[in-house]
Amino acid sequence: MLRKLIAAAGFSLLASAALAATPDISGVWHVQGQIVSGNRYVGGASTCTFVQKDGKLSGSCVGPNASGPLTGFISGNNVARTYRNIATTSVGINGETGFNGTYVDAHLIQGTMTSTASAGKGTFTQTR
Repeated sequence: MLRKLIAAAGFSLLASAALAATPDISGVWHVQGQIVSGNRYVGGASTCTFVQKDGKLSGSCVGPNASGPLTGFISGNNVARTYRNIATTSVGINGETGFNGTYVDAHLIQGTMTSTASAGKGTFTQTR
């Protein structure tokens, strides 16, 4: 009886650990988001390449008006990163955009975003 209880407890712990495992989001993702603050709108779309190692994120994003490096982390289903946008056109914005999201599945991360270019908070969707 004791062996069955120990085996059941061990299986339960393994199942819990599997559920809490951090997913691998390495690869190319398409990101769209916007922040509206009063009559000011900051938003756009970019293609980001993520490199993940031991929960740390690095990589870069390229959009139609800005590009730059990204850094961040992933822990369980929580994903946080900062994208340092460097203007590549006259309408591009220099600054940093922060993303705090939730890994939904292998094709979707969504959450909130902030930007040094605008007050307020917006939303983003990240797909592949």
